[in-house]
Amino acid sequence: MSYPRTLLPGEGAHIRALAKRLLPLLVAGDHPASSILREQLSGARIGTIELSGKGFFADIEVAADAPRVVPPNFAGGHANIQLDGLPIEAGCVLFIRGGHLSMLEGYTYVGVWEEDTIVLGVSDVFPIQPPSEQAG
Repeated sequence: MSYPRTLLPGEGAHIRALAKRLLPLLVAGDHPASSILREQLSGARIGTIELSGKGFFADIEVAADAPRVVPPNFAGGHANIQLDGLPIEAGCVLFIRGGHLSMLEGYTYVGVWEEDTIVLGVSDVFPIQPPSEQAG
């Protein structure tokens, strides 16, 4: 299979299922931004997914009029993802752009993450935390 490869809505069932499993865990927490991100997630959907061979980039589509978080651009969160056939756990990171959920990246350290790679488990999830506001 050649990369990059784009999966349209309706394709990539394993990755879409993983995103639906991870996203609520990655926006958990008591920070006021977490509450807004959860509200965005309630009406969001996974759009296209770009496979890189070493992972994926899943676009998160949020309504334009959904409330926005401050700061508007940051990334973070993490989970260990056990994949069938790979000896080392994979990871992920969540991106916020323009105050909205934007993209979930999944990545491997070794091996190839195919469209049909089976997820065996998720552990050690650390929710995204907005950076501290700077005075001045």
